[in-house]
Amino acid sequence: MITLQQLTLGFNSRTLLNNCNATFEQGSLTALVGRNGAGKSTLLRVLAALDTPQAGDVIINNTPISSLNAEQRARLISFVSTQRVRVSNLKCKDVVAIGRTPYTNWMGSLQEQDKQCVAHALEAVGMTAFADRPIDTLSDGECQRIMIARALAQQTPIILLDEPTAFLDIPNRFEICRLLATLAHTENKTIIFSTHDIDAAMPVCDNVAILDNCALNIKPIDSAKELLNKLFCL
Repeated sequence: MITLQQLTLGFNSRTLLNNCNATFEQGSLTALVGRNGAGKSTLLRVLAALDTPQAGDVIINNTPISSLNAEQRARLISFVSTQRVRVSNLKCKDVVAIGRTPYTNWMGSLQEQDKQCVAHALEAVGMTAFADRPIDTLSDGECQRIMIARALAQQTPIILLDEPTAFLDIPNRFEICRLLATLAHTENKTIIFSTHDIDAAMPVCDNVAILDNCALNIKPIDSAKELLNKLFCL
């Protein structure tokens, strides 16, 4: 569970989120939506402890993330950015294995348990058959599944994704959203992803977090439609 405690975010002199208190429940999928520049990516980076807030704190299971070291945070939170890994001759299973870094020794050697975690992550996203494929030969949709598998292999209770459906065609957008919903519910993870693909997100999400006018409003999907209509003129 993630709790925002009087959280204030900003960029230069601009305030993006002001004195926010909110909670993201465990085992739920939440779509983070808002206009361009509203602060969605900034909020995700603060939740991932990649950036620091102007005020307030993020609490994970009653522990402020500001009190945790890098290794402790890496065992709690995994983050999937918009960047694509396109390294020649790097196998998909090796990309997924990067998620095991918080658990390996100083040489990064994979033990049998680590290999099982990688195999499970590939299976969970339907990419077992691609384990030995070079990642630069994959389509965008396939590559995104590998990035999600890497986050799964990290075995964190929280997964954050920044625009995971960006640059994907329409079928893949729906497939990725359905995959995230399945992972949240079957693996009991708190998953938050920023998106502009409202049509793909709404059928599968538990909640929508609407970031607008320096406020964050988290609503169950059924009661969020009116707010979304006002924000996006749906």
